[in-house]
Amino acid sequence: MSIRALGKQSLIYGIGHMMARLITFLLLPLYTHSFTQEEYGALSLAYAFMGFALILYRYGMDTALMKYSVQTSGQERTKHITVIIISQLITSVIFTAILYVSRFTIASLVLGTDRPDWMAFLAVILFLDSLWNLPLLILRSEEKAVPFIGFSLLNVVTTMVLNILFVVHWGYGIEGVFKANILASGIVFILSLPILIQRIQLHAFNKKVFNKILHFALPFLPAGLFTMVMELSDRYLLEWLLGTADVGLYSAGKKMGMLGLTVVMGFNMGWTPYFLKRGKEEGAKIEFAKIATLFLGIMGYISVLVSVWVPEIMRLSVSGKTLIGSEFWDCEPVVSTILLGYFFFGTYVLQLPGVYMKEITNWVPIFRIMGAGTLIVSSLYLIPAFGLIGAAYGVVLAFIAMSSAIYFKTHSLYPVRYNWRGIVFPVVFLAGIQAGIDGTWPKLAVSLLFPLLWYAIAITDQEKDGLLRLLR
Repeated sequence: MSIRALGKQSLIYGIGHMMARLITFLLLPLYTHSFTQEEYGALSLAYAFMGFALILYRYGMDTALMKYSVQTSGQERTKHITVIIISQLITSVIFTAILYVSRFTIASLVLGTDRPDWMAFLAVILFLDSLWNLPLLILRSEEKAVPFIGFSLLNVVTTMVLNILFVVHWGYGIEGVFKANILASGIVFILSLPILIQRIQLHAFNKKVFNKILHFALPFLPAGLFTMVMELSDRYLLEWLLGTADVGLYSAGKKMGMLGLTVVMGFNMGWTPYFLKRGKEEGAKIEFAKIATLFLGIMGYISVLVSVWVPEIMRLSVSGKTLIGSEFWDCEPVVSTILLGYFFFGTYVLQLPGVYMKEITNWVPIFRIMGAGTLIVSSLYLIPAFGLIGAAYGVVLAFIAMSSAIYFKTHSLYPVRYNWRGIVFPVVFLAGIQAGIDGTWPKLAVSLLFPLLWYAIAITDQEKDGLLRLLR
């Protein structure tokens, strides 16, 4: 697979991923106009918990499914997929039953409010979400872009329509959000179920294969848990130190800043199969260095544009209403800081080939622990000192810690000669605009200068050639 092919794959699957994530951004205007800061804070904690719980539900099996779908074929592939699907089904039933039975005990702890009925809704959503993602992973491994994007688009449209019906027209409030999600996830799961049925054979379940898969997958469980600690802890620490209303305000800013995460994860959908296939071939490291410069330049520019124009984006009038409810406008500074944090997450993802090529996946949890620990410790100091923006600063420091840790571990084992000028350039821009830019002309100047200066002084002639070939 060439760099051009990687760009095409990342674009295709990135669009699919962005569609899945798009619901986050499309629903933000609906929620910020329909709920108070306290209500949106409770909903944000519910979604944060679902993210954490899904890591437990999957326990690294999603990563294993991607690996063995790409690297095996024929009956061996069927055997590996069968083992993973059956394992996921059994454990998802068990985890959902545990969550449902314990709903009266954990509701207040998870949601900040005593609503065990909400926990019951979450249990059903988690069961469906843990399963309908599996056929999409299979489609991705088979490079079947059209059905992949089709299911992603179906998820976005059904979730959006059902939220409008339940929340706006029928007035179910937060409960309506959960009911809409259950129906949307159920529809996608039922329609994608034939993909799983066609690719498994019940008699192909093999204990030896299960043990091998589990050995590969389990290291990703603690890694995933610590990733979710990073995603969760800032909001739970805010709830503890400042209050649920501040969680709602911060979450609105973080949702907009998660555009950066969407870009990184969309790229990673093409990046992972690319470096798994290309990593041990001649010239791979040179290509990886070029890809790092090009991706971080694009990522940096998107982050700069959103950071600079976020006040205008929030106040954009749609059918007589601003895109984001005025009660949430104070979250503007959070957006640019979160985008800077996800830029550093991008530098972490780019270094994953060294982990896989040298088979040191047992280090992935350690990298994540460093990120989670940095976030918690820094937030305990920064939130009381700086308020909402302190939590966002903690996110930036956490991803810097992760990226630094993986670099120091892998650069001697699998050295890649990066273009440091191309990496530092967007960091300087993103750091510089944290103080804010006022006025239309200064914002236009920054928006135009970034790509011009990046092309002129940040990237090498070889990278320019690679960029031109990518655009042809």
